[in-house]
Amino acid sequence: MRSIATKDEEVTVEVRDASPGHYLLKIESFSLLSESGIDKFESNEFEAAGHKWKMIIYPDGNTHENGSGHISVYLAISGTTSLPSNWEVNAICTFFLFNQLRDNYLSLRGKMRHFQPIKSIWGLPKFLSHNTFKEASNGYLVDDKCVLGAEIFIVQRQAFGECLSMVKSTDSFKREWKICNFSKLGENWLSEEFTVGGYKWKLWLYPKGNANNKGCDISIFLKSVDAKDFDHHEKVKVNCSINLKDQTNGGYKKLSYCIWFSTTTQAWGFPGFMPLTQLCDQKKGYLVNDCIAVGVELKVEFKHSVKS
Repeated sequence: MRSIATKDEEVTVEVRDASPGHYLLKIESFSLLSESGIDKFESNEFEAAGHKWKMIIYPDGNTHENGSGHISVYLAISGTTSLPSNWEVNAICTFFLFNQLRDNYLSLRGKMRHFQPIKSIWGLPKFLSHNTFKEASNGYLVDDKCVLGAEIFIVQRQAFGECLSMVKSTDSFKREWKICNFSKLGENWLSEEFTVGGYKWKLWLYPKGNANNKGCDISIFLKSVDAKDFDHHEKVKVNCSINLKDQTNGGYKKLSYCIWFSTTTQAWGFPGFMPLTQLCDQKKGYLVNDCIAVGVELKVEFKHSVKS
């Protein structure tokens, strides 16, 4: 098997024993086609790969496509009136010529072609030169008879496509909550939902710490309400600052981070935001009359998604 490139086409050439699977045309008295003035022969319709086709042969070559001195062969899709107005058939076409001396077939296979209303025919203007075709020792033309054939393989449009979307955002949010009866809070506290950048969020607080920080620190996180329903590729990049207000002396204890929220990162923050000993120290001003003031500054910077 070998590939050859012409000016307009690249074809794969090989010899095989199996006959064409879709169409065979035996021509008797080949030389009489030219003598009788038949410069173009069009076959009857045949069905292949769910569509109807015709084979077109120029015995002396298609001069409009520089096929002089060659046999030109084409396949034309027909019976397209039942197809949608914007129909397209993607096909790989192979043309055959029977070697009557060696009992095998010369085949020339083209690349995938797009058959459409504006281009419903494809072929090889220089399928085979007359010199090669008519040389008796090659076995293609014997007793003025030859056999041509065709196969069509349809490439189904089943490819999976995706679109990667990256959106830069400038949406921001700032809010402070005053949480009273702090000593009576349960294991955790969640704020009401707030929306930034088209996504829903909550502030998530563990008054007495969570996991390894339990009993030692106050833990504060930002939680994405939507992240649990993200697809595999969807992500949101945020810049977040969480603060505890010194209600007596002014000022804040502020910690910040920048991170991508996703299905695997649905919440992010600080397990050891502040030691409970510091929080409960009246001189520090963070806990006053059993109330704390906790705030968040949130900016959504990028949105990343992949859609089918």
